[in-house]
Amino acid sequence: MRKRVISTLLVMATTAGLFSGNVSAVYAEEQSSGDYEYQELEDAEITYFNYSVEGKELYEKEIAAYNEIHPNVKINLELVGGGTDWRSTLKAEISSGQAPDLVVMEGASDFATFGDMIEDLSDQPWVEHIYENNIDDCKVEDAIVGAPSGVVCYGMLYNKAVFEACGIDGSTLKSYDDIDAAFGKVQDAIDAGELADQFPDLEAVVSLPAAESWVLANHGANPAIQAELGTAFDTYEAESLDFTYADALKDYIDLMVKYSPDADKPEALVGVDYDSAMGGSFCIGRTAVIQMGQWVAPVIDEIDPELRENIGVLPMPLKGVDEDNICYGIASYFVVNKNSDDAKKAAAKDFVNWLLMSDEGKAMITSNISVPFDNFEDFPSENVISLACEPYAKEGNTFSLVFGGYPDGWSDLLGAGIQSYIAGEKEWDAVIEEAKANWAEMR
Repeated sequence: MRKRVISTLLVMATTAGLFSGNVSAVYAEEQSSGDYEYQELEDAEITYFNYSVEGKELYEKEIAAYNEIHPNVKINLELVGGGTDWRSTLKAEISSGQAPDLVVMEGASDFATFGDMIEDLSDQPWVEHIYENNIDDCKVEDAIVGAPSGVVCYGMLYNKAVFEACGIDGSTLKSYDDIDAAFGKVQDAIDAGELADQFPDLEAVVSLPAAESWVLANHGANPAIQAELGTAFDTYEAESLDFTYADALKDYIDLMVKYSPDADKPEALVGVDYDSAMGGSFCIGRTAVIQMGQWVAPVIDEIDPELRENIGVLPMPLKGVDEDNICYGIASYFVVNKNSDDAKKAAAKDFVNWLLMSDEGKAMITSNISVPFDNFEDFPSENVISLACEPYAKEGNTFSLVFGGYPDGWSDLLGAGIQSYIAGEKEWDAVIEEAKANWAEMR
């Protein structure tokens, strides 16, 4: 009798084990989604540190959705930003032994500053999907250390309706000379009054907010410096700058000045700020082109929703070097703390995998931003400018973003120098020589 009971119990245990395994397999199949493969995780509680306080509602939704398939992983969201220096807070937490397990960072300088806590993520499944032109910006010494969590993309935004009225298809403008000729044709039509009925306020082709150093030096100079130095990390480590493509940068600045409302009095351009150029000019039809990026889409929506349907993106031509590129680069990265215990690291990595690989995660991400991955085709960004930039990214026609690797404060000095050139106060060669000397000194 005792043998029969034991035998029965063994059968029941074996059956239960098989049944449990089948349930697990079925559960895993149902919870896998898109490119994401479900895996069982140990119980874990992790801290997710992010400096973008504006994204609080979205991040909470992402965490809640992830917990539907991994209820045994508790994710504590820590938002530090706005008026608070998030880097100082992160340093303090590391020093106190309370370092977070998953951190969003901005790139090269942060990788250098916090290198002692950064996990090698080279074996993660999303790596193979990063756009080729962007993968080096995720590396330190050939190891993938950050997962892209958002991009910044910008070029010369243009009003397609204005160009079409002049018989110009903006999508065919692939070089400096093409763009120069097209701008000239539009300006001639404006001057001749040929566009007055359809665009009564149009007075010039380009809005140039030359009062803004970031427009000229951070964003405007980025193509020339990226073409010379390479990645953001290379830029951060560069002890000197030859400014090899300074003449090509000059040509680009000259192009924008030439077709601005202040072409005849360029000294006035250094007083044109972002609000005047964007809301007070481009968005209300006084100009047809402005160097800006995806961050201005909400401004356009608010001022003139109809313009939203007519926004295109032209390249920022680096004459004689790369003429059909926009600027497109990673603005932020997910970084995993290598010093966390194994269960926490596994949970942090899996949460990132779910965000970047599952259909649910992809849909949530692109409701706000775009990312440099080739497996998001079914989840296009809801940002019209991001959408217009994507063809450049997919084709590899991009300059990556390196201005985050400039020496601290150097951008402001270069911006002031370019402003002096535009105003006729300095020769271009003098501006460049000063910029080179400042770079070496500030390094």
